[in-house]
Amino acid sequence: MAFPHPFYFLRHGETTWNAMRKTQGQQDSPLSDLGKAQAERAGEVFASENIERIVASPLSRARHTAEAVAKHHDVELTFDDGLMECHLGDMECEPNGPWLVDYWMGNFDPPNGETFGQFSARVWAAMRRAVDLGPNTLIVAHGGLWTAAHEFVRIEPGLRPMPNALPLHVTPTNNVWQHRILDQERVADLTQPPGASV
Repeated sequence: MAFPHPFYFLRHGETTWNAMRKTQGQQDSPLSDLGKAQAERAGEVFASENIERIVASPLSRARHTAEAVAKHHDVELTFDDGLMECHLGDMECEPNGPWLVDYWMGNFDPPNGETFGQFSARVWAAMRRAVDLGPNTLIVAHGGLWTAAHEFVRIEPGLRPMPNALPLHVTPTNNVWQHRILDQERVADLTQPPGASV
């Protein structure tokens, strides 16, 4: 169950739909101006880290965030479809609502989408593929992956929901992920209300 190496994790910057609290899923909404600034800031923070490769979701919000980091490193940037956010079927493009919390709890299956169990298995396998490439891999993806990881490991200290563009270093040991926030100026983001959009 344990991942073989420490790794880095970064959720994409804020998107226009995040700001509107509109459900994205696998819809491809762009980074907002704030999200672009967050991605640039994350890139600057990661510039001093020993990143050896970057593996990202191909959705543009993750891709553009990953590119903001990659320009500070002479490393390969690759994409894995398995890292995409949950496919929420008919609920994509809808306003966030109580159903989204039910989805994260495994109590709601979106019509024409994937169940939370299917999503969790998919992204866990994709994250494992990325980390298996070697130590110091940076995964740039979506907040839903962090939620899904709780199905497989205990994460300490608690950090849910995952804020946009918060740079993390993760040390996996047995069934626990210990994470360290690399940008202390972003700690205030941890006060955002629960139920963050995807």
